[in-house]
Amino acid sequence: MIDINPNNQNQQTIKDTIFVSGIGLHSGKQVEMKLLPAEVDHGVKFIRSDKNTDNVIDAIWSNVSETVLSTTISNDSSLKISTIEHLMSALSGLHIDNLTIYINAAEVPIMDGSSRPFVDLIENVGIKVQNKKRKLLNVKKTIEVKNQNGSVKIIPNNQFSIDFEIDFPS
Repeated sequence: MIDINPNNQNQQTIKDTIFVSGIGLHSGKQVEMKLLPAEVDHGVKFIRSDKNTDNVIDAIWSNVSETVLSTTISNDSSLKISTIEHLMSALSGLHIDNLTIYINAAEVPIMDGSSRPFVDLIENVGIKVQNKKRKLLNVKKTIEVKNQNGSVKIIPNNQFSIDFEIDFPS
């Protein structure tokens, strides 16, 4: 098991290539993925190997295009990758900043329905600490957004914590 150092402020990638195969939850199709270490400031990028042009999709918040039943990201050419949430959760939890992901389909394999298989695969190859600080958000003042259905508030704090409440009509 990898010891996550919360005080590490440097960017990170994986130490070696990881091969993943599985079934897409919504498509039912066999999916092959290859995760490769990436250089500093590369970010996380999906490359659709089943397409020849405009096949790179940056895994950034502004590329989220759908959130019904799964999280989908798309590029400017409307090429999509869906069901990314378990893989992205593993990358976030392990503080992986830079990674290239080749995938031959429009959906990340579901594995066992959790992030655990992705965490295990990354722990098996190891994490490489890179020689550049990661970019961090520093909340300096309270930010609140409200609408008729809900609200969110971000408050400056010396440590990361989340308190939330959901109240569904059902």
